[in-house]
Amino acid sequence: MSSTNGSMNDGSPWKVHHPSSKLSMLPFPIYGSTIECHGDDGIEVTGDIAPPLHLSTTFISGAPESYGQVYSRMDNVTRRRVEAVLGAVEGGQAVTYSSGLSAVTALINCIKPRRIYLDAGYHGVKDAVKLWSERQNVGGKLEFFTWEQCKQLYDQEKNKSHTNHSLWRPADAEEERTLDLIWLESPNNPYTTLVDIEWFAELAARTGACLAVDSTLSSPLGQRPFEHGAHVVMHALTKYLSGHSDLLGGVLIVHPSLSDILTCKLLAERSIDGAVMGSLETWLLLRSMRTFSLRIRRQCQTASIIVQWLEQQRVDGHKVKKVHHPSLESHPSHSLAARYLRLPPATFSFELESESQATSFARSLILCAQATSLGGVETLVDWRYQYDTSVSPALLRVSIGVEEAEDLIQDFEQALKQAK
Repeated sequence: MSSTNGSMNDGSPWKVHHPSSKLSMLPFPIYGSTIECHGDDGIEVTGDIAPPLHLSTTFISGAPESYGQVYSRMDNVTRRRVEAVLGAVEGGQAVTYSSGLSAVTALINCIKPRRIYLDAGYHGVKDAVKLWSERQNVGGKLEFFTWEQCKQLYDQEKNKSHTNHSLWRPADAEEERTLDLIWLESPNNPYTTLVDIEWFAELAARTGACLAVDSTLSSPLGQRPFEHGAHVVMHALTKYLSGHSDLLGGVLIVHPSLSDILTCKLLAERSIDGAVMGSLETWLLLRSMRTFSLRIRRQCQTASIIVQWLEQQRVDGHKVKKVHHPSLESHPSHSLAARYLRLPPATFSFELESESQATSFARSLILCAQATSLGGVETLVDWRYQYDTSVSPALLRVSIGVEEAEDLIQDFEQALKQAK
């Protein structure tokens, strides 16, 4: 197999690194935060309790202490460690990138889709697809499917024979797929709306499409897309997995059944494209993963308290017009959340009565910074209309941190009183 297909020869710089032999020898399984702390055990032999930061770009050829590394763009032992942890947490094989959008672009470059369904969500994905089509001179051959078209496809392909969705494979040169890529963002940003992943998994099986789920807003602790038929899960590492607002990164996690096909191809192409995380960012991410479960559980618990408080303000007529969170029965995805979410999201949005109230509220906060992004240990409130005019100008997105719920409520309460 040539390098362009992702060779798995021992000498290949882009071979898949499976979980460490130390973990495979455990006489019992490990879960959750234990994986986060020990998912990379045995990958690197060192006396350091905290993983060392490796800054070298090149390594001594053939030396045992080089762990097969040649050049850091192709492989880096710290990157190997963090990908082992990320893969184990989500339940697949992880390939990290320099940003969330570079991860998206990598999958698009790998699949080369001509027929695509993009669920409403992060605008950057559609921009990445359009940029790819321009560079490939695809032009008018690129087709974006609507929800109605997907339903028609689902019915048309219903009685045809199809392979199992977990056995997705790249299309042959002359093969015409009905649909190439299904990209879902669930829960989406900023309305926390969910989609029925299993329905789309069936559609993917019937059409030959790759089903990718951006699960950033829920994190691996809140949702398990592989259990519902996804082929690839994407996370913006900048958000919850990093959790400290101090690094850029993205990851594609591939279903284990597709490692030899898709993961190897992604690794080979990443080596050529060069969209790798820097050494410091990789090390910071590995540090952050040690407290991942602790942070997320606290953030989700606090978010639920804040959501209930905001909902009560709405019921009482205190300037809150609507709260967008799937834990509420009024939310359109409440029933889907019961099926798919293990934890309610810690990022959500709510609407006040007017744009002026929303901007005034954001400016009046004391503990909570008015800033974009989400997933950090600090609570952020974002007036989304400033960046996305498709949302209501009265909408505020909230990313709950690890502060005390009572203190956040006090800050929200005083800001709400000043909102005019």
